[in-house]
Amino acid sequence: MIMLTNDRHIKIIATTTGETLRDLHLDPTRNYQPQNTTNPTP
Repeated sequence: MIMLTNDRHIKIIATTTGETLRDLHLDPTRNYQPQNTTNPTP
């Protein structure tokens, strides 16, 4: 896996397939980051 970060935007990508596993914007006001219920668009 590769984790790309830009300020609070984080994208996790599978190295073997290039599939986006997680794409999120960190919210510093939360103790946890909720799962996205929709798939991110490429």
